[in-house]
Amino acid sequence: MEYTKSAETQTLKRSPRITVLGIGNLLLKDEGIGVHLIQKLAGTVDDTKVDLIDAGTSPEFLSLLEGNIDKLIVVDAVKAGNAPGTIYRFSPDNLELDSTPHFSLHEIGVLDSLKTMALFDRLPKSTVIIGIEPKTIDFGLDLSPEIGERLPQIIGLVIKEIEETTVTEVDK
Repeated sequence: MEYTKSAETQTLKRSPRITVLGIGNLLLKDEGIGVHLIQKLAGTVDDTKVDLIDAGTSPEFLSLLEGNIDKLIVVDAVKAGNAPGTIYRFSPDNLELDSTPHFSLHEIGVLDSLKTMALFDRLPKSTVIIGIEPKTIDFGLDLSPEIGERLPQIIGLVIKEIEETTVTEVDK
């Protein structure tokens, strides 16, 4: 007698749901780094596996995201006092969500949005925040040369996060 799994017990492999969320104001030079990144990524990543969202200046992003996200990658300007172009990579687990002051340059911080998502049981399985220390936050549409030169490296980091998630989730 040969044993075969019923359709109910079989697990189907699916592509992970990944969202890259770019935050920033394009009118304020380096403050728009997240939106610039989303614009550069458009057309270069598989949009059947990765959602690219331009959140603009509203990091209250709960309404922008669908549920059941495997990985959320947030890109934003982060003013932490280091050299312009410094790239930070961290997860909410690295921060105390109850005591961390706003690190985003926006009125409502990214962490506040993540706290709200937790209240509604809508947190992604994994969240990575990539922050870039700005040089110039002043009226203008272009990134400063220091930040513009780092954009390919930042794009590479985001693509690496996407690829690591795709390989890890599909192989499970």
